[in-house]
Amino acid sequence: MRPVKLNEWQLDNLLPRTLEDDDDGDDDDTNNKDGKSAAKDTEPRPRSYADIAASPFDEEGARVKRIKLEEQERRLDEQMKVDAKRVQRLVSAIQRDYKPLRSCYGTYADLDSSYRTEQWQGEPIFTNYTEWKGTLDYIFFAPDSGISLREVLSLPEEKHLKPGLPNDAFPSDHISLIARFDF
Repeated sequence: MRPVKLNEWQLDNLLPRTLEDDDDGDDDDTNNKDGKSAAKDTEPRPRSYADIAASPFDEEGARVKRIKLEEQERRLDEQMKVDAKRVQRLVSAIQRDYKPLRSCYGTYADLDSSYRTEQWQGEPIFTNYTEWKGTLDYIFFAPDSGISLREVLSLPEEKHLKPGLPNDAFPSDHISLIARFDF
């Protein structure tokens, strides 16, 4: 099977036409005997894609779009600032009202040195192993609440995860994290 090449007329007649033509001085007018142009039909004709591509750039329309986009960007920036303040208040309340939390796998690199890199000093390098590889999953606990971490499930070697998750051995795109606590 080979691709079909269409000429300009075929392309214009194949695609739907929804834009109307303006008076652009094309030679579509019918001429009378004097060679003077007769009045055009009162109904506008649809513009072809070639006409649209050849039409001059609408600077005023572009300026209006740019102003609208800048206003929308300004509103989004303001909303982000409001949201950031809300999140900061929430984090402050959690830190003030609750005991500090610690990640069960926060010192995993101490248990398995293959997980210690320049970038990662404690948490596993990844708990998600797809096209994107990184740590998404955590188990947190409050050490001052009377429980102590007893053990964590070891993580599989990277060679068992390739080419990616899920695979035959691991049915999820996340690696299982399990912790055992003493009360």
